[in-house]
Amino acid sequence: MERKQVVNLVLWPVALLVLNSLWMSVAGGVAPYEINDKDHAIETRTVELDSVFGQSKAMPAEFDVEFTGISVDDGYVSWTIRDSSNVVVAQWSGMLSDGPPDWSGALEPGAYTVETVVDEGIIAEQVLYIQPFESYRLEGHILLSVCLFIVAFGEVFIRQKADAYLSKRAASTPAQPEKSPFTPLKSGMPEEDLALDEEGPWRSPIGR
Repeated sequence: MERKQVVNLVLWPVALLVLNSLWMSVAGGVAPYEINDKDHAIETRTVELDSVFGQSKAMPAEFDVEFTGISVDDGYVSWTIRDSSNVVVAQWSGMLSDGPPDWSGALEPGAYTVETVVDEGIIAEQVLYIQPFESYRLEGHILLSVCLFIVAFGEVFIRQKADAYLSKRAASTPAQPEKSPFTPLKSGMPEEDLALDEEGPWRSPIGR
């Protein structure tokens, strides 16, 4: 087996591994949407989740919430997530002393409104994390692998066709006679040429 073929057999699996590793990293990426922070007053926020590749698959979501009392030790806190049809998607209510009011689930592309209600003297820090490509992790691995195999077999096919074309062209080209590196003389030795000139009918007349 030629060295080039061995190198190709090693490089293509490596390329497949690298490509799928990159997609795994992209699919696991998180897009944060800040709802409220501790430095600003609590507001009702609207979040627009765009579709991926024009599809409407639900995307994994996590709602990270932290309530902090700045002038009170306890109080009422709550949050609600509604979709564009005003349907409640997720909600939580309780006291400041209750456990962490986080939520995880899935949200489809669209507009969502996050409402937060707290007693006076309580602030909130809320961030909605979305993984837009996680729902397409498997499809991405399959698509990238298929594309890489198409490129690999296409490269081999094109190379074979090019080699066949060049071989056919070389076989159909007539062989050219080999030229001598020396230029042949067009006349004989000088003495012989002179003798032929003197014996010819047009030789110069003898002096008077």
